[in-house]
Amino acid sequence: MSRKRVLIGHPFVHPVGGGNAVAAWAIQALRHDYDVSVATLGPINAGAVDRSFGTSLAARDFELLVAPSRYQRILRAKDALRTPGALLEASLTARWTRRVDRERRFHALLYTQNEADLGRPGLQYIHYPALYLPRPEIEMRLRHRIPGLLWLYRRSCFPNPSVTISRIRANQSLVNSEFVAGRTRKVIGGNPIVLYPPVPGEFPEKPWDKRRNGIMGIGRLAGYKRWRMVAEIVEALRQAGHELTLTIAGHPDDPGEVEALGNLAATRLWFRLLTNLSRPELEAEATDHRYGIHAMVDEHFGIAVAELQRAGCITFVHNSGGAIEIVGLDSRQTFDDPQDAIGKISRVLSNPELAAELCSLTLARRERFSAGRFCDSLRGIVARFIEEHP
Repeated sequence: MSRKRVLIGHPFVHPVGGGNAVAAWAIQALRHDYDVSVATLGPINAGAVDRSFGTSLAARDFELLVAPSRYQRILRAKDALRTPGALLEASLTARWTRRVDRERRFHALLYTQNEADLGRPGLQYIHYPALYLPRPEIEMRLRHRIPGLLWLYRRSCFPNPSVTISRIRANQSLVNSEFVAGRTRKVIGGNPIVLYPPVPGEFPEKPWDKRRNGIMGIGRLAGYKRWRMVAEIVEALRQAGHELTLTIAGHPDDPGEVEALGNLAATRLWFRLLTNLSRPELEAEATDHRYGIHAMVDEHFGIAVAELQRAGCITFVHNSGGAIEIVGLDSRQTFDDPQDAIGKISRVLSNPELAAELCSLTLARRERFSAGRFCDSLRGIVARFIEEHP
């Protein structure tokens, strides 16, 4: 009996970013039970993806279906205009996914880059709904503020909004957090299923007294992550008498931000800036720290936060977005501003009993965000979908 076939649509499976991690682990989760094909706009470097996300993909695990040259010409025109064009990439990928499915008719469609018009009911994994307005501040550029320009761009990506939205609403939405589920209900409706992203790695347990009295941040080296503010928080804690070190590990995303952070680290012996770590190196660094921190506002989920928690770090996050779900909505680990962060971190540093309690809670939450849990859940969702949509 032939195996059922699943088509996964994703613009580019690059070895960085939470959305790409979801796509990579979706392939890994489904490869043993289904014949998996991937509709995408560019090649996949499986080796680089494996090193970054902890997957173990091989060419035989999936069929790669790269969009033809005319799609690439549109992308090159977008690049010539020096615009990120994430919505355009997603729209092109959805178009390519529909075309492939019309020609070969798969048993299930899974789109892993937000909502999409798949031509018929499928599964869509939403990191943050593209239809939701207003957009997060970090996405806004000067050209977006020109009256009518954003509307024209979005209209070009959704040429027939009424058809597109009706088909999007026919899909089963999977979302990365309760925070995103709420925004998805506002623009799409339905009953989104919260499927937390995969956080790979073994993160072996390391005794508290063997860890450095340091705090660690993980993520893209970009201004919206607010790493310089994190450095100011740690500096204030040190001035208050806490011998705390800071390690920031991430992928260079903004040359100006990388330079600014490098300059800060060069003048502070307690501050280390690490770039492009391998997966084993990142896990070793995280498990060597007692604390973690993440300062981005309205982070959709925050895989970095879950990585720190899986490593056993008591992690402090900004009181917004999906990151607060990772730390169990515990107000002792969420902060509104730098002074709030300084106060809450200081209380934990000064109170071993409180630190022990939060450490125990951290360890109890670790497996909730494992890659194994993601794979098991996704396989169940896909199997039910195929059964309900023969």
